[in-house]
Amino acid sequence: MKKLLLAIGLCFASFTYQQQNKVLFIGDSLTCYAGGWQDQVAKDLGYKYTNISKGGKRTSWMLATLIIHFGTKRDYKKVFIYGGCNDAFSHVSLEGAVTNIQNMVDLCIENKMEPIVILGYDPYKVMVNTPYKKDVAEFHKARYVKLQNLMKQHLINCKIIEICPTVTNANAHDDIHLGASGHKLFADWVLQELKK
Repeated sequence: MKKLLLAIGLCFASFTYQQQNKVLFIGDSLTCYAGGWQDQVAKDLGYKYTNISKGGKRTSWMLATLIIHFGTKRDYKKVFIYGGCNDAFSHVSLEGAVTNIQNMVDLCIENKMEPIVILGYDPYKVMVNTPYKKDVAEFHKARYVKLQNLMKQHLINCKIIEICPTVTNANAHDDIHLGASGHKLFADWVLQELKK
């Protein structure tokens, strides 16, 4: 009996260690850059990580993907959620996007993982010369700012990483996606915010 209890204890301890040592990233193309902010944050914190982000996706896809992923994988200590840019640059409901992110947060809580929501960068500093027509670009930048504000006001039960003040258009290779210097600045900001 003692051997059985010891084996169960060792299995539980092993699972707990694995959970403490693993994090998940879910998002869109802003979290897909090879060696990007997500890689730098995980390495700095000493975590192994899984990244299920995919370019061009909205928060509805992120939520559906997280539900499927949690069907087989639940051994993460933290889940980093960074999405909404594609929602802002389309014509879906911003309130719906916030609900999608809150549902992801709730899923993390149900599975005993810490949800961390990334608000992103200031689009007025980064998206200076986008390929969109000026009036279209201004409309979508305003939507993105509105979405960031809605997330900050309404999301509950999660840590929110505030808007990164340090990245600018000079750190974005196409006025939307950050290059290497931008990812370094963004990672440093996320790490600073996590320590608060």
